[in-house]
Parts: sequence; C-alpha cells; structure tokens
Amino acid sequence: MEQKKIEHITLNLIVFGTIVIIGVLARQTALHYGWDEFSSYLIFVVCSFVIGAIYLNLQMVFGQLLSPTIEKCFMRFECYHNKVVVVEAPVTHPELTESTIISEPIVSEPELKIEIKTTSDTTEEVSTPSCPESNEDVAELPKEEATPSTINNISTEESNQPTEYEIFRANAIAKKERASQEKLDKVLTYTKQNLILYLSETDLNRLCRYITEYYFSDSLPKVEQIKVDAQLKTIDIMHFGWNIGKAFGKPRLQTATFIKRIFTHTLRDSEISTIERKMSNTESPCKIQLQSL
Repeated sequence: MEQKKIEHITLNLIVFGTIVIIGVLARQTALHYGWDEFSSYLIFVVCSFVIGAIYLNLQMVFGQLLSPTIEKCFMRFECYHNKVVVVEAPVTHPELTESTIISEPIVSEPELKIEIKTTSDTTEEVSTPSCPESNEDVAELPKEEATPSTINNISTEESNQPTEYEIFRANAIAKKERASQEKLDKVLTYTKQNLILYLSETDLNRLCRYITEYYFSDSLPKVEQIKVDAQLKTIDIMHFGWNIGKAFGKPRLQTATFIKRIFTHTLRDSEISTIERKMSNTESPCKIQLQSL
C-alpha cells in the first residue's frame, strides 16, 4: 500500500517538474523574441496549463480506452492469463483487494492456510480458522439483507398512498367543480333558448363567452356592445340580467353594470342605478319573464 503511494507521488512530481520545465522554456523563448515580463509569465502559465490538461486527457483516454484493449490482447496469451487471477480478500485484510493476486489454498486441520502470490513476487500466508458453520452463515446472509429492503419498499408504498384527508378533499373539490359547471351550462342553455330569436349566431356565441367570463371572474370582463332585435325592450334585458345574476349569486349592482356595458344600445336611456332598482320589476309587459334558474 505504502509502495503504491510512493510510486504515485513520484510520478506526479516527475510530471509536474516536466510541465514546469516546459513552461520555463516557453517563457525564455518569449523573452528571447522580445516579449515583456508580464507576457512571458503569461506564456509560462498558459503553457503549463495546456500541457497539464493534455496530460490529464491522455491519461483518461489511456485508462478508459487503450488500457482495456491492451489487456484484452495480453489475455490471449496463456502465460499472462495464468498470472491474472482476482482474489476477494476477507474483511479483516482489505489491503489484499487492491492488487491482482493468485491464490493457492492449502487446507489443513484445524486451520485453513492460503498462500497468496502477488504480481510483485511477494508471498504472504493468511491463516483463517476453519469454521464448519460458514456455509450456513453465507446461506442466511441474503435473508438478513433482504429484510430491510423489503421494509423500505413497504414504507415507500405506504407513503405514496393518499391520506383520508386528501381523498375527501379531492372528492369535495371535484363535486364543487361539477356543480359549478352544471350551473354555468344551465345559464348558457337558458341564454340560447331565450335570445336565439333576437340575436345572430355570432352575437349569441359572443354573449355566451362574456357570460362565462363574468361567472368565473370576480371583476367585470372586457366586452363589446351587442345590439339585440328591437322586439326586446329595456325591461326584457333587465329581466335577463336579473335571472343570470341571481343564478350566479352576483350582486345586483355588478350585474346591472355588466348588462349595461353589453346592451348599451337597448339600455341607452337607463342609468346603472335605475337598472339595479328595476331589474326585478314585473309591472310592465315583457317577453322575458323573471325566473329562477
């Protein structure tokens, strides 16, 4: 282990020294050609950085691409193949897992001796006591490891299940949305049935779009004037506004302002305050009656 660290440090020092030497040579070359001190130091830094990057890239390419290819070529030779055998070392000897070794087990009672020959021609003996119950321990180990993972899977599935509160809340929201949509559909159907004789198809569709925006918005939507047939009087438009406003639960003043903006031509002689006051008036004859939707 210490041997490998020393070799690794020595290699790094050699590479670092070589990069520094090349950088110094590049700096001296720059000074020779008349560059100033700052530029020559900049050449030194850039050259050192570029060479270091090239070295790291070449090392990565060799380690990931060339090294496996070369190893596969050597594995074809029987003499090299016999020397390369990987042995898994016990937990008590982790240093054995870091080298490629050949193991020649020699079993004796009451101890099991393993003679290990490494690629560096060093021989070690590792003594391990014989244990007749080792096979049973190995067979039981997967069961002990499987238990925590099974528990984790069960706990993860339980955490993914929605709680009772979330289920009830989702059902309540869905029920509320269905009721709201049913209310809107009922008002739009009423609008089409009662105004289809007095509006063109384009104006009727535009009116339904305004009513939908008015229902879902707390503020008044932007609208353009819609002119209805002269058969409908002021009181008819007021009754229409009262019916849809009551179905939506909107304030009288807000509904009066809404229909005043849409039916500006028909309600040109009525103020918003007058519309608000007379929306539910039934004294005058009319074509559109007050009704609860």
